[in-house]
Order: sequence, then structure tokens, then C-alpha cells
Amino acid sequence: MSTLQPAVLYVENNVLLSRLVSDLLDLAGWHVRHVESGTIAQMFLRHEQRFALLLVDNELRDTTGLELVKYARRLAHRESVPIILFSIEDCAREAKEAGANEFLRKPHDLFMLIEIARRLIGAKQ
Repeated sequence: MSTLQPAVLYVENNVLLSRLVSDLLDLAGWHVRHVESGTIAQMFLRHEQRFALLLVDNELRDTTGLELVKYARRLAHRESVPIILFSIEDCAREAKEAGANEFLRKPHDLFMLIEIARRLIGAKQ
């Protein structure tokens, strides 16, 4: 892993989708830290590791992505990290209210992921 690669924290418990998305992000030049649960994601969010983007599924086993987004926004060092929330359900309004920068529907909006991630990461830098 190059130290120049932006790091993405990706929270997803669907194994097939997580492999596909991780591969897409890797091919785009980002280092992906994939975790399967909100509890593990909270541990990474509490620490100081720098993430250029958080990509969060809403349908997690131990919490919701909406709750994880709210948690990240309460942390001073995560207030401005771009967040994309993914969901099968249409919860775009709730995602924005929780603090997500973007909302994507699974699986049909997957083709827009790289473009949106590049825009969010570029705007942050």
C-alpha cells in the first residue's frame, strides 16, 4: 500500500457486494479498509487513522448505517470526512439528516460510486 493512496473505510456485511465494491475502489487507486460490522467500524472511527471517505451500508447486523453516520459526525475528527450511505431502501432524506454527504441505492446506483467518491474526496482536499 502506498502512503499516498487515500484510505476508505467501507462498512458492509454482504460478502459478494463488499468484494465488488472493494475491487472497484482499489482499481480507482484507493486503499480500502473493509469491516463487516458497525461495532468494528466504531472502533476504527474512534482512532486517529485518517480516512478520505466513509462508505457505509445501512443494513448492518448490529446497527444501522444511519446510526453509524450519526456516530461519526459526533466525533470531532470525523465531522468533515465525506460519507456515502448505501441502502436497498430509499432513505435519502434520513441519510442527509444523519450527516451523509451522498446517498446511493443498492445495487442500481453502484455505477455512480467512483465518480461520486472522486468528487467528495477531491472537494475535501
